[in-house]
Amino acid sequence: MTSNLCPGVRTCVTPTTLRLQHGLPIPHTPAASASAAPVTPADTHDYFTEVADDYRAWSADYNMHFGYWRPGLNPLRREGMLREMNRAVGRALQLPDAGPACVIDLGCGAGATARTLVSDRAGLYAVTVTNVAAQNRIAGRLDAQEGVSDRLAHIEADYTRTGLPTAMADGAWAVESACYASGTAKADFIAEAARLLKPGARLVVVDGFLLRRCPGRLAGWLHRLWADSWAVPTLAVRDDFTAALRNHGFADVQVRSLRWRVAPSALHIPVLATRFTLAELWKARGRLTPWRRKHIVASYCSLALGLFWGEFDYCMVTAVKAS
Repeated sequence: MTSNLCPGVRTCVTPTTLRLQHGLPIPHTPAASASAAPVTPADTHDYFTEVADDYRAWSADYNMHFGYWRPGLNPLRREGMLREMNRAVGRALQLPDAGPACVIDLGCGAGATARTLVSDRAGLYAVTVTNVAAQNRIAGRLDAQEGVSDRLAHIEADYTRTGLPTAMADGAWAVESACYASGTAKADFIAEAARLLKPGARLVVVDGFLLRRCPGRLAGWLHRLWADSWAVPTLAVRDDFTAALRNHGFADVQVRSLRWRVAPSALHIPVLATRFTLAELWKARGRLTPWRRKHIVASYCSLALGLFWGEFDYCMVTAVKAS
């Protein structure tokens, strides 16, 4: 039932999207594919394992996301903007001012967001979830350097089936990781987040979103090239994602565009990616592995994709687990 009219999105008109349109619950089934070779969870695992160390070129603390600029921050200093994105997530969680709290990072990379928030606040404990062992090894080393190992736990699991206790978390987030769940609604990710959160707790998702199920030909092609290069099945469609939140018991769903907040850090990409490419090609004598080459391609594509304002946005989505 997948449409062939949407060249950049593998899940355009599917049973899932029809259910969303009619307010019906979404079954946890893999999204339909219009491609002979869809991105698989194994591809995503292999990609992050292979390029784990390459992310250090972007951030010494392994912040594997764009930065958040605000007045007072130097737009030429990337690390400060990256940490500010972590703190923007912390503010959006709206945790109680006093007392201990437990939070979960779903798709944590090397745990940079959790590390920032735990370092900033005594009494905060964090559990991070990734299925990439190499990322947890990096996270453990950086935790020790920051002196926060006793308040961080890194588990290796699928973030749609974590095995963690129900209603354990006072807050949860996903920074540029919800996109790795299946389908344009990311319903499997949302269902697990809903299960893990306490009533009244907040979910914060920072990610790129498609604004239409069927982007234009050029935007669709660029989205597919970007997604395949970073081992992403597809970006979420913003309206599908927010509908899925409501269908899984979330209330007060709010969407805030961060397009201008992330632009200063995104503008670091051309110089950094070119310098990184030349240096790595020199060290490897021109022989980079396929995923490392794709990682470089995706870096350039991410900046180009952001130019399609009518097709794509970079947003912070917040929602409250209903009581």
